[in-house]
Amino acid sequence: MSLFTTYYPLFMLCILSVLYVMYRIQPIASTVKKIIIVLCVITNAAYICWRLFFTLPHEGTFNIVMGILLVACECIGFLQLLVFYTLVWKPSNRKQVMISDLERLPTVDIFIATYNEPIEVLKRTVAGCLNLSYPKESVQIYLCDDGKREAVEQLASEFGVHYLTRTDNQFAKAGNLNHAMSQTNGELILTLDADMVPLPAFLEKTVPYFHDGATAFVQVPQAFYNEDPFQYNMFSKDRIPNEQDFFMQTLQAGKDRFNAVMYVGSNTVFRRTALDEIGGFATGVITEDMATGMLLQGKFKSVSVGEVLAVGLAPESWLDLLKQRDRWSRGNIQCARKFNPLKVRGLTLMQRVLYLDGIVYWFNGLFKMIYILTPILFLLFGIQSFWADFQSIFMFWLPAFFSSYLAFKLVSNQKRSMFWSHIYESSMAFHLAGVALSELFLKKRVEFLVTPKGIQTDKRHFHLKTMIPHLIFLLLSLLVLVKIGYEVKVKGTMNADLMLINIFWVLYNGAGLFMALIVAFDRPRYRKSERFVIEKEGHLRSDHQDQSIACFLLDMSDSGARLSIPLDQASSLNQGQMQLFFLEDESVACDVVWSHSEGDQLMVGVAFTDTQKSEYLSLIRFLFTREHVAITDREKKSYAVRTFLRFLRETEKVPKALQRKWLRRPLQGVTGTFSYESQLEEKVPMIIHDISLSGCKIESEASIELHEKVLITIDTESLTDQPAVAVWTSRKRGRTMVGLKFVQPKIKQIEEREGVVS
Repeated sequence: MSLFTTYYPLFMLCILSVLYVMYRIQPIASTVKKIIIVLCVITNAAYICWRLFFTLPHEGTFNIVMGILLVACECIGFLQLLVFYTLVWKPSNRKQVMISDLERLPTVDIFIATYNEPIEVLKRTVAGCLNLSYPKESVQIYLCDDGKREAVEQLASEFGVHYLTRTDNQFAKAGNLNHAMSQTNGELILTLDADMVPLPAFLEKTVPYFHDGATAFVQVPQAFYNEDPFQYNMFSKDRIPNEQDFFMQTLQAGKDRFNAVMYVGSNTVFRRTALDEIGGFATGVITEDMATGMLLQGKFKSVSVGEVLAVGLAPESWLDLLKQRDRWSRGNIQCARKFNPLKVRGLTLMQRVLYLDGIVYWFNGLFKMIYILTPILFLLFGIQSFWADFQSIFMFWLPAFFSSYLAFKLVSNQKRSMFWSHIYESSMAFHLAGVALSELFLKKRVEFLVTPKGIQTDKRHFHLKTMIPHLIFLLLSLLVLVKIGYEVKVKGTMNADLMLINIFWVLYNGAGLFMALIVAFDRPRYRKSERFVIEKEGHLRSDHQDQSIACFLLDMSDSGARLSIPLDQASSLNQGQMQLFFLEDESVACDVVWSHSEGDQLMVGVAFTDTQKSEYLSLIRFLFTREHVAITDREKKSYAVRTFLRFLRETEKVPKALQRKWLRRPLQGVTGTFSYESQLEEKVPMIIHDISLSGCKIESEASIELHEKVLITIDTESLTDQPAVAVWTSRKRGRTMVGLKFVQPKIKQIEEREGVVS
């Protein structure tokens, strides 16, 4: 043993030096990557052996219990490390198949599963499906509505797609899809969530893989065109990728090598006959995807296509993200109970290992809790989960940690760092730990809940209830540091061997907990539709003008756009409805809703109005391309300190593009009238509180619904039958307060009134 302890540190130092030099000289070479992975496994295996045979406590009940729990977590972590590096050992070498390789094109049924999603969200997805570059006669689109909504049926009729519903909602989404299967007969089935907009090439890039009769399904990554709560609440859109991207693109590619690609519930093309052979989509669990994919892989092959071919909406609030992961966690544990990977027929050993690893992942919250609790228990109460001196810890832990850091940094290709993984895990650990234990032991029945999409709010909200455990452990961590400081200064005592490593551990955990607090501060989401950065030339044309106005498109959504025009052409904007040409021969009707000058340019905001079906399809086809759906896929200067400082600097600011373009002018005692569009002859009295070029705030005994259009008349402001739309409403003491935004404002008249132009 003495010989080992003498030479092992030198051996480890040599390994670390080689690792570092190899990484710095040739960081992306395949051979170098594999050597680093091997060395990472060796150092971690040495660490685990040392922990198991030399560090477990033998005295004290609490010491023994915590020692066993901690080393068990570390052993599970080591097994997960082996699985992870098996997946990323080498890239998938799947050969791309072209659609021209097919003798004939199979028919495709597209199932858009919906329950309560906003119509605006569904409309984009339907339009995306209609824009697919696949023979129209070979595609049938079905809106599968478990919400039984008249508006969804009207949407289907408007766009010429099929509408399906059923008498009950048994088995939630899986039951909905199975019902759709019973009503259709296409050879292939594409399943889409209500918010997932397919890009035009989706079927062209996926259908060819069914040339092999053994292929059951083809999975495309879920990608998102909005910011998830980590990106949005931390002001890190351009700094970090979406939290799901690493799994969807890196790990799924590794699973593809072992025919273990996970069906993720959307963006998936199935062979109907393969689904028929397993009895359709799996039921009896709140997430049907994992079980369905696993059952198919026991008999058929699966394919992962790494290219982003559809984009949707990530959860838009911290609470919605937790609810989504709650459902995924419970669903995976339910699948393990009903469809045990060890018992499913036809699976290979590696498939069983990968599915078990996926199930164990949902207990990581529990493991993280133990890692957070361990150093606090030692420093506060002296509960010692392992026996070791500082030299031994340095000798075994540091090589394992440093090699893990290098290996992960290399294989993740800047898509994920160890510290951001730490933040993700810390932020959800306590919630997911409770969910996993509840589902494992209580088996509480939980309904399938759809993740809300299309949220719009101007309020900031801190989800205190979800952060109570984080605050408690942060306070305990602070108490630990105060206690140590007191003992060193007053008593002059400190066990340096164990104190230093536990202090580092507490600080590391505390950093993750502190960053978790930031993500729980939900920022306002002012827009209902996400804007895409466009930055291209276009032009405006009025029905009353022969000559068009050259403009530059800055950003755009399916409901409006922001653009700039030369200031000397500003007077042309008071001609009512206009056409915005975003391509040479593609345009959409719009109204100017605000404008303000910046230098020699007039910045203009337009809202799309009375959009026809053909215009909307062109708009979606223009917006939803790889060029405009820019997705951050690498971490860029995403340091924790910079993220925190950016949060402090930006948190109270309204985005520049959303700030009011004119100051509100308060009005005292000014009255006016409004009329509903359906009752123009009836004039309803109102009190005006303030006004600007873009809108006003009113009070009335009558009610106005959100997004309802009215005509307002204010004699003292020279406004007669000015169209306006309600952008917010509130009811107090029997009276209604309404924020109105002017539609087709008479710009020159209002500017003169406000003193904007001389």
